[in-house]
Amino acid sequence: MKTESKRGRPRKFDEDVTLDRIMLVFWQHGYAATSLDQIAEATGLNRPSLYAAFGSKKDMYLKVISRFADQMQAYLHEAGQSTSGLKPKLKAIMAAAIDLYCGKSSFCNAAYGCLAISTLTTEVADDPDFKTMMEHIVQRMDQGFTDLIRAETTGTVPEASVRFAAQHLSLILHGLSVRARAGESRAALQELAEVAVDRLAPEPASDSVV
Repeated sequence: MKTESKRGRPRKFDEDVTLDRIMLVFWQHGYAATSLDQIAEATGLNRPSLYAAFGSKKDMYLKVISRFADQMQAYLHEAGQSTSGLKPKLKAIMAAAIDLYCGKSSFCNAAYGCLAISTLTTEVADDPDFKTMMEHIVQRMDQGFTDLIRAETTGTVPEASVRFAAQHLSLILHGLSVRARAGESRAALQELAEVAVDRLAPEPASDSVV
């Protein structure tokens, strides 16, 4: 009686490392301009192996966008924890984002801006899945700033003002990403970010009674 052989071969690659390599290809070239041959070359995997592990090109792209969003959130949260006070926290977050956008972080060594803002925005008009992902990215960023401002102002700022400031700070990050990819210097971006924080961060209401 023959012993049934096991189908397939065990994967001999780290999926997270491979996704990060795929991420860099999309980050540099964008979704539409990225070919499967480029992804195969960057990862050292052939097309059947890529399909088996990650699905279609679209599946790969959505996976790396989601992975980037998780990593970005953790990265910016850590930056905000490095100091105290609303404005210092916001400035630390902006500085960390600028480092990433300018290729001065462990994510990427090139000034590609934000992966989502640089590449996903060009695809949303033609694909509802990409549009949904972009909406999720924006809402997540808005919520992150909202939660931080609310926590640091301890309920002394009206909710409408908290959300207004959070949305505008998200807009600043989006703009910084575009300008970084266009080649603007880190110093110029840092100055823009600091002025924006000074103007947009709401001041907690005074507890003193006159």
